[in-house]
Amino acid sequence: MVSVIASIVLYKHSYLDLKPTLDSLLATPSLSKVILVDNDESTWAKSFSHSKVVYVKSEGNFGFGYGHNYAIKRFAQDADFFLVCNPDISFDMRQFEQLIEFAASRPEGLFLPRIVYANGENQYGARLLPSPLNLFARRFSPKYAEILDHSFLLKDFNLSKAIFAPYLHGCFMLFRSEALIALGGFDERFFMYMEDVDISRRCADNFGNVYYPFVQVVHAHEQGSYKNPILLKAHLKSAWQYFWKWGWCYDSGRRRMNSRCFEQLK
Repeated sequence: MVSVIASIVLYKHSYLDLKPTLDSLLATPSLSKVILVDNDESTWAKSFSHSKVVYVKSEGNFGFGYGHNYAIKRFAQDADFFLVCNPDISFDMRQFEQLIEFAASRPEGLFLPRIVYANGENQYGARLLPSPLNLFARRFSPKYAEILDHSFLLKDFNLSKAIFAPYLHGCFMLFRSEALIALGGFDERFFMYMEDVDISRRCADNFGNVYYPFVQVVHAHEQGSYKNPILLKAHLKSAWQYFWKWGWCYDSGRRRMNSRCFEQLK
């Protein structure tokens, strides 16, 4: 039987915040462990008792990627797949098992199902690698961003089959463990935001990514950086770091992988 370990990073989350996600994960037969990585001081999580749940206290709130890496380094080698999961996810266990069955039949390193809101609206989890214009327009020019998003979010294409996408949304990233370990996990220079873009493109380039639209999970997705100026500042800082790492106007890897994605959709 294929085995899966999941990690969730906690920061001031209550049990009620996490209950839908925990209920979904713990009901899944192939999932052997759920690692709760506490980046703060959660009293309920420390005392939460379940045979599948492992509580670990990190050294502090050093970011989303840092928290997941804390679990990846300790547990990823113990399972075939490692799920990086947000604390605001819910799904039907049978859907998850279908995703695992599909992933086990493929050689790629990263898999993502269809991501939707509670009302069923698509969140477009399969994406191109962003240009600076994509990201900054989405923050400061919504009308122009709406035009760009038709391409960036692959809205104009019929995604009715499994496809390669260079950027898979970070709320529910199912990695083949050996690929995740080889990648070294997340780049911890990103405190929050953009770490999923960074690890997606590294995995796409080295092992391959697959978007699998026949399974879906629900993501609450509050888009905090659109509402909170502190989170907006963090998002802009990460975007700056990302483009300095990979390239601003000139990014040959972005052009190559985005072209590969377009070619299969023609």
